[in-house]
Amino acid sequence: MKVSIYPEKDSLEMCFEGSTIKIFLIGNEVHIAEEVTYEVTTGEVLSKIQIVIKDGKAYLQSPFGLNEISAPENIFKGIKAVLEEIKEKHKVLYDKFNSLIPTSTTS
Repeated sequence: MKVSIYPEKDSLEMCFEGSTIKIFLIGNEVHIAEEVTYEVTTGEVLSKIQIVIKDGKAYLQSPFGLNEISAPENIFKGIKAVLEEIKEKHKVLYDKFNSLIPTSTTS
């Protein structure tokens, strides 16, 4: 995966197919959301539909509730690939995220 990655304190931003995707921490959860842009500057606004990773599982968070994703392997694999891009230069941030992303979906 070739994307531009911008690390911050507790988050990563990456450009993907013309959109800004933010991967960020809330407590012990990893959230993934697209940044929504409006014509009037309102500051950062994130999509209400997000992927949430907590307790080794992936969920879709939407206005309809929190639903477990039954086959999250590609999500975990993709995040691990993004983390590899920052591993050397941003070790602390890498460690924060890496500890919350499962290496396997088998229990």
